[in-house]
Amino acid sequence: MTAVLEEATLQQSLRRALASGAREAATRGEPVLVSVGTPIPTIDPVAIFEAARAEAEEVAFWEQPDEQFSLVAVGAASQLTGHGDDRFDQVAAAWRRLVAGAVIEPAADACPIPAPVCLGGFAFDPDGRSDDAWRAYPDALITVPRYLVVSEGGSSWLITNALAGPDDDSDAEADATLADLGSLLARADGAASADVESNGAVAVVEDVAQTRWQETVADIVGDIRSGAIRKLVLARQVRAQVSEPPAWSAALRRLRARYGGCTVFAFTRDTSCFLGATPERLVRLDGRDVRVDCLAGSAPRGATESADRTLAEALLNDEKERLEHAFVVDSLRETLQPLCSALDVPERPRLLRMPNVQHLHTPVAGTLSDDRHVLDLVARLHPTPASGGVPQQVARSLIRSYESFDRGWYAGPVGWIDGRGGGEFVVAIRSALLREQEALLYAGCGIVAGSNPEREYQESCLKLEPMLWAMNGKGS
Repeated sequence: MTAVLEEATLQQSLRRALASGAREAATRGEPVLVSVGTPIPTIDPVAIFEAARAEAEEVAFWEQPDEQFSLVAVGAASQLTGHGDDRFDQVAAAWRRLVAGAVIEPAADACPIPAPVCLGGFAFDPDGRSDDAWRAYPDALITVPRYLVVSEGGSSWLITNALAGPDDDSDAEADATLADLGSLLARADGAASADVESNGAVAVVEDVAQTRWQETVADIVGDIRSGAIRKLVLARQVRAQVSEPPAWSAALRRLRARYGGCTVFAFTRDTSCFLGATPERLVRLDGRDVRVDCLAGSAPRGATESADRTLAEALLNDEKERLEHAFVVDSLRETLQPLCSALDVPERPRLLRMPNVQHLHTPVAGTLSDDRHVLDLVARLHPTPASGGVPQQVARSLIRSYESFDRGWYAGPVGWIDGRGGGEFVVAIRSALLREQEALLYAGCGIVAGSNPEREYQESCLKLEPMLWAMNGKGS
């Protein structure tokens, strides 16, 4: 363990912070969150994920490979939950209360992300259908991890969190924490060099018939032409089985290698794992600087450079795709403009290219007029027209009517929050819920007046490919 951590220094910091937390807890009459940080040598984030799962611990994984940034959260020092449409406000209020009395060791505050840090997600629609498959993923669940490994630009930090009570034995707690960390990091060293590949066969066992799905698209186009709605995102759920339980860490390694420009995420609960590689940022807040992505309008990639350019030009000039994209841009502008002293919205979209699909993309950057919590922005932005529709409330109602399944956390916001109320959330698309030898895969398409049912179905197939490929490296 001494090769990874400065054990004596961390032990002293833990004892000091836990003792301070115990005194504060006695004064406040309730447990107090304690966060202690220390720099560590860089560790493969997937190895930490795998090592934690070996002990069946709850783990959250977040990586933006091209930006050399990752978070791996192990265990739970505290969990915050929310329910219903007010779930964002409920969690934000609970986080503020927890952080207000926290004892933060100075080294933890010097981490690239201000400590303490929590991670979690939110259901797309708390009033939608209920499915046992999503039982472990409530309307809102934000976890303050027992251990958090933060890596950025080749440097790594370890943040240890605990709830200190007035009668806790600070020395004993610190010693137990060091022993636990030693075991976790030793397992991670082994996991980094282990062969975790799994290539079991994947078979689709339940899927909506292509003709039925296309009929639904045609029905939605009829709703649009009648004036009932302007845009609706229709999702498709595919149930698949694998011949052997998929190695979640292998799936993460595949996704990070092939989709480096995306945010690769995973949230484990009991015997299930919700994971994906999403290209869509919902919001990033750093101080008063805010960034969001407008992502809507899709086309396949070409087999040759010439074919790829042709498809890209067609996408950039496609009236239907530009209309679908404009709904997202206009909605985000209307939401953010009143909150910002400055807002930069490019006039024309650019291309965001994935290995198998390309999208119209408009990055938006702004400066808030006053301080806000990142969940305040999430609550205002979700669901965007890229995952729900326009108008928002009508779209939610129609989605419940047209979709026969529970979206759960699919297309909901997942992300992290720092100790100052900043953070980042993405839209959990290109994702799947894995449970033992079963997987639920999801893909959604934006339907507007010019939508062609057959073309929308083919687009949904393209969007299912990343997770099929992540499960076994073959795609089907």
